[in-house]
Amino acid sequence: MAYLQNGGQFEVETERDLHQFLEKQGVYYERLEENHTPKFFEKKLVLSEDEKLELLHVYKDFIADFATRRGYEKWDIAILSEQTPDMLKKFGSLHYHLEDEVRIVVGGGGIFTIHSHDGSGYFELKAIAGDVVVVPANRAHAFRLSDHLQFIVVRLFEGEASSITFPVDDPAFIVK
Repeated sequence: MAYLQNGGQFEVETERDLHQFLEKQGVYYERLEENHTPKFFEKKLVLSEDEKLELLHVYKDFIADFATRRGYEKWDIAILSEQTPDMLKKFGSLHYHLEDEVRIVVGGGGIFTIHSHDGSGYFELKAIAGDVVVVPANRAHAFRLSDHLQFIVVRLFEGEASSITFPVDDPAFIVK
């Protein structure tokens, strides 16, 4: 289960509390019943195209169902690790997207820092394998790796598969 905190001001420990908080924030969260990612991927820092296709195949039923339920048309696999410094830098800075940022975490873990719905600050959502997170379009956020070596996700898109970011300048945002 994902873990949520806000600068030590609050922590939620139950899945129900997590759902309620994220729902108020407009952030969609779902937990897969089971992680189906083969153990082989746990230490992978880079994935070949064949390995990406293998993971997409493992999760194909859930992806197709989720895409249909939520109106997403395309998807791919992405991995962030020390071996992808450009992606870590791009997504580690405060930014937003014109469409939802949809991530089905299939390996590793990472931390989303998301601007509060009411504009009062930021909260952090630590996502691990089995978590499904949707950061709404136009919501300022950033991402960093957690204590895991990598973050392997299925990314879903409303249109073309791309993660175009738009920078946000907020002096209150501190990169950790």
